[in-house]
Amino acid sequence: MLIDTHCHLTYPGLLEQADAVVARAVAAGVSRVITIGTDSADHIKVLAQLQRSSAVFGALGVHPHHAHAAGADFIATLRTQFAKNCKLLAVGECGLDYHHSEAPREVQHHVFESQLALAAELNLPVILHVRDAHSDALAIIRQHPRTAFVVHCFTGSVTDVELWLELGAYIGFTGIVTYKNASHVADACKYVPDDRLLVETDAPYLAPVPKRSIKTNEPSFVLHTAAHIAMLRGTTLENIAEITTANAGRLFGARLLN
Repeated sequence: MLIDTHCHLTYPGLLEQADAVVARAVAAGVSRVITIGTDSADHIKVLAQLQRSSAVFGALGVHPHHAHAAGADFIATLRTQFAKNCKLLAVGECGLDYHHSEAPREVQHHVFESQLALAAELNLPVILHVRDAHSDALAIIRQHPRTAFVVHCFTGSVTDVELWLELGAYIGFTGIVTYKNASHVADACKYVPDDRLLVETDAPYLAPVPKRSIKTNEPSFVLHTAAHIAMLRGTTLENIAEITTANAGRLFGARLLN
């Protein structure tokens, strides 16, 4: 059994065929998928997806790309949505992005810190998006030592991952780990302890080798990422499936596995 701990069933390319995508995932042995909401409009779509399949769980947050449009009452709205739906397992994705985001850094920081406070209030883990902002994100997370979290779509080095692991992070790897030009990510993947490793697709983006030529990634393809990680770590696919599923249950809660 594998779990795709991070995908976007509500994004173009997947939303139009979401039921078939989930069915293909289950048929491939991917028994659970967590679909991530990234802004207020996307949250509504995520909530609808949770009603369509027992295999689909969710997380809601404001992505740093959308921090400038969060609105003054976004935390109150999120709080209400979490209270109404037990299939919502985490706050996020949220964090800092100094590479692409239109939001000023001070706005990103405020929106990120507000979501960390909400996660602490609700006793939920956080799904982090961090790009070209590891130092600032680490400094903020250090102020929340009791909050469990995953650094999603990890693209850093061994040095970066060491710093995150010191804070108790789980580390999520996507198809990037299979790319020839991402040897530093492969090295980081080999460094992560068994009990901190997660697999994900970030679908519809970042299809792994040998599916990279396919325009739209999907949760069933996490099988290829897991197989590549098994090769990197000198173990079996079955072992990677076992440890990453156990880790997902520990981070996101037993209801994910029930």
